[in-house]
Amino acid sequence: LYTSLHRPSPSLMMMPGLRSLPVWTSYDAKSNTNRIAYQDPTVTKIVQHLQSQVMEIRDEYLSASSSLDSDYDESSRGEHSDSSLHTGTWDWHSYLLQGRTQPDFCLHFPNTTRILGELQPDIFMGTPFGFCFFSKLAPESTIQAHTSPINFRLRVHLPLVVPSDGDVGIRVGPTKHKWITDQALVLDDSYEHEVWNHSKEERILLLVDIWHPDVRMQEREEIINMFQHAQEQGWLGKDGQQQNKEKGDGLKSEHFLI
Repeated sequence: LYTSLHRPSPSLMMMPGLRSLPVWTSYDAKSNTNRIAYQDPTVTKIVQHLQSQVMEIRDEYLSASSSLDSDYDESSRGEHSDSSLHTGTWDWHSYLLQGRTQPDFCLHFPNTTRILGELQPDIFMGTPFGFCFFSKLAPESTIQAHTSPINFRLRVHLPLVVPSDGDVGIRVGPTKHKWITDQALVLDDSYEHEVWNHSKEERILLLVDIWHPDVRMQEREEIINMFQHAQEQGWLGKDGQQQNKEKGDGLKSEHFLI
């Protein structure tokens, strides 16, 4: 059932009982502080950690990335692999790709690797839906409206370079937002969302997937084991895409609860 209201609408799997908001951060310019929904201690800790290291992250990216090729590949990016998802140019340098750390990133961005490693155990590792990468959206590029496959992760945007002119922003659910340099934006991407850069400059941010703070450690382990079992049985590919259902009774529903 769909209505005119925006609700979480994950395309594959929904975990009931989780607190839900399209965006979990609200920047207060007067106090220069980023307010966190529910005053959640886990999300607060992650936001403060990333914001406190943002200059080091940005400097390393700008120094190292110019000599590296983007690792965005539509053929192997799981939920982001649909070629119709974006227009223009969207470049990645991935630390976490489908739940697995990438050695090339660790080699070229050692300081950022250390900073991200300090987010354990809350960074979204171990499932095919875990991503963390430098995201560069070129001028006159867009990412079309879509929802994530699941609702038990949150997505952090740490803006490193935000164009000063033009129309650059993100819509999550019913509301449009503009990135503020150095101020993290935390969203629930199981709500419909879209991104655009209608400017003459690149928009660059560090994207970090984290566990929804309501998912307990035992549940995280069970979810990771569930996905591993589904992949071993051939019900789910390494990219998180459902495989031929004739292989077993596994992931038969297009959208189911856990």
